[in-house]
Amino acid sequence: MLPSSPRARTCAATVVALLAALLPASYAAADPGSSSTSERRARTSTAEARVLPAQVKAGEPASVLVELEPAAAGREVRLEQQQDDGGWVEVGSGLSDGKGRVLLDVDTTEPGLSGQAVATRRLRVVVLPTEDTAAATSASRALEIHPETNCRPRVAPVDPEATGEAICLAARLDSWRHARITGVGQQVNASSQDWAAPLDALDSTVTVVGFDLEELDRSFGYEHPFGQQVLDDLLARARDGAVLVASWHATNPGTGGPFTDRSWRDVKALLDDSTPEAEAFWRDFEAKMALLARFQDGDGGRFPRTAVVLRPLHEANGGFFWWGKPKRAAYRALWARMQARAGLAGVHNVLWAYSFNLHTAGVRNPTRLVPARIDLAGLDSYDPETPPRRASKKLARRIRADRLGLAGYEDVARLDRVPRMALTEVGPHGSDGSWNPRVITRTVNRSLSSRRLRPVWAMLWFDDEGYAEAGTKQISSLRGGHRWLASCPAGFCF
Repeated sequence: MLPSSPRARTCAATVVALLAALLPASYAAADPGSSSTSERRARTSTAEARVLPAQVKAGEPASVLVELEPAAAGREVRLEQQQDDGGWVEVGSGLSDGKGRVLLDVDTTEPGLSGQAVATRRLRVVVLPTEDTAAATSASRALEIHPETNCRPRVAPVDPEATGEAICLAARLDSWRHARITGVGQQVNASSQDWAAPLDALDSTVTVVGFDLEELDRSFGYEHPFGQQVLDDLLARARDGAVLVASWHATNPGTGGPFTDRSWRDVKALLDDSTPEAEAFWRDFEAKMALLARFQDGDGGRFPRTAVVLRPLHEANGGFFWWGKPKRAAYRALWARMQARAGLAGVHNVLWAYSFNLHTAGVRNPTRLVPARIDLAGLDSYDPETPPRRASKKLARRIRADRLGLAGYEDVARLDRVPRMALTEVGPHGSDGSWNPRVITRTVNRSLSSRRLRPVWAMLWFDDEGYAEAGTKQISSLRGGHRWLASCPAGFCF
């Protein structure tokens, strides 16, 4: 007890301080504001879990994305599944990266799942404690696993005889849209022996793979054909979870020239079976249906039966191809006839996609040509990167700035007969590789965040050459491509 007088208390305090300084450290009075590491209270931490996607067909890929706060690398994370008795059992584990993220795969096989059953799994993540950070447990999340006989799209395919695979594909895309996630897509060149190069060059997976029916057909007819290898590769990727999207750059039926040949462009003539152009067009169309039939039966059962999103005669609102800027009635009638002829050919594994070009000067309003019955509509939007030779510095900077144009997108998306939207082609024109695809995510999150507008995927083209807008386009060749894809866990951006 210190003396009661002020002067005595001051002297006593001075003596205590001097003695403390002279004593060994183990005898010194502890500073109440400090403690050893083991005695410090561990910092709190949180864990957020997100299922990507939250609804799948049995066997389809699904993942759980974990995000830790505070972000730190090397923290051990365990994925747990709730049992029937309410207890939890570990079903996976991983270590967080420098951003505090970890992606954990989920086994979605459900033996015996059939009929109208739906398996609902409750999943959560547990983050183990470290010396200075407390443990954390996320809220539980639901994963729905459906059998092929019980896929429930929000909007059924327009083909009343759609295969179970097509119905399940529609349901899968709807689950992406409902969750406000956008799949990353990469187009391949099916007429090249290096068709898989744009995919093989990636460090992470993509959820959508695009190809062209004309290119695939051509690869079967070369002196040294490799079409079977391309077909097998596409079916294998679909088996492993990729969504396949087929475009069709149709040969000009009037001249036999390429799709860019506009010396003949009478779309209405294709509705008259007596014309030689109609005969050529429908013969070509039937050959493409024969290819799609090979996807439908898994190429004779060698692979699982596979559905395909088909976008024929795309960008018709622009004047780029022989079918460009047609009469509205003729184009829509041709679409209806293609759908009917596909059914007559026994092809029912298709979701039909109307794909239009960005609405700019010289490109018509895309709403006029939207067919009566479609499963999806998509915008093709390219960003020109090469300014005119005599452009001012200000104009050149504006042209080289990375952007994603959306003119026409909302107009089409708001039509009642359009149930889903996608960015069916997106990227730069004339790029040296500096175009950053992060602009896709930024623009989508800023302007297309609602479920009604959110695109279910964004597809980048492959590197090409030989025409004015050619250049670097594929994800792996763009300088920010790998980083952007890494920022989209399991191939989903959000």
